[in-house]
Amino acid sequence: MLSRRTMMLISQVYIVVLAYAFVAFPRYVWLLFLIYLGLMMGLSAYSARGGGGAGVTRADIERARQLLREENALQLAMEDEELLALYSKQMKASMMSFAVLFLYIPLFYAVRYYYRSLVDLLKNLGAPSDTVAGFIIWLGLFEIMTIVSFIIQRRGGLGDKPIAPMVPKGFVVTDKGILLKGSLGRIIGFPLPEGTRVELNESKGYVEIVEPKGARIRLYTMKAKRLYEIIQRYGLRGEKSKKES
Repeated sequence: MLSRRTMMLISQVYIVVLAYAFVAFPRYVWLLFLIYLGLMMGLSAYSARGGGGAGVTRADIERARQLLREENALQLAMEDEELLALYSKQMKASMMSFAVLFLYIPLFYAVRYYYRSLVDLLKNLGAPSDTVAGFIIWLGLFEIMTIVSFIIQRRGGLGDKPIAPMVPKGFVVTDKGILLKGSLGRIIGFPLPEGTRVELNESKGYVEIVEPKGARIRLYTMKAKRLYEIIQRYGLRGEKSKKES
């Protein structure tokens, strides 16, 4: 999972490049704008997906000795009212972020409509050329979009970590790692990265893996304690995991 700081740095580099591209290729501003939105959404999806294990492939895990299988993890998760409340909050935040797109489009139209006037204004204020003025205009627009998105996310309750954990619909555990079903083919390889926490909640029937950068994967099963013991034995690097019951 990419941290919020890393995502912000990547987006800042990209919008600088994009602002220049808008000036250099004015005929393709709409195409470039749509590419910008697509890349930002793709980056967010990649960040949420997180990483795998320490050099372990999916084939390695599939070939290894199977220790536990859970086909009904999602059904068990739907009985956890606390989890459902977290998903409700995350859905609200996601809807707010999507709604911002409807603010971006008229703002983009307005900048294009008044572009010549804005360029002339900046040149009167000291911009040395149309190119520099245009670059400032587009960079300013994208910075406004970034700030608005940040404010919306903060007001929606999104911090540096996801509100709700990822919950696969099922999973298979072997002595080489965990295969997650319905999670874009994601795997969790053993041993887990340094700093990973493994938490057990036996009363609600889940084990939660909290990765060093904040991604959370919650595995629901009727054999939560057994799963916890397997991960302790095969997944940890001799560290003590935090146990919550």
